[in-house]
Amino acid sequence: MTARTDLENELRGPTAALDPLSDGEIADLLGLFTAARQQERFALAEAIDGVVGALPKPLRGVTRKIMFGDAGS
Repeated sequence: MTARTDLENELRGPTAALDPLSDGEIADLLGLFTAARQQERFALAEAIDGVVGALPKPLRGVTRKIMFGDAGS
């Protein structure tokens, strides 16, 4: 796959705004998009841990199970 194809997949389809960009610019944009997604996942996980961590200890496990099912254990 090319960077253009990968970026179109990330954006869920081709976008006319990508047409004038060079392959290098597309690769740079894909790198920025990927890094932003990773940072977003990290920040969300950190926020969830902060909220659950603020709960009384007996409620933490139950809260995680309610929010995420068995995957959060």
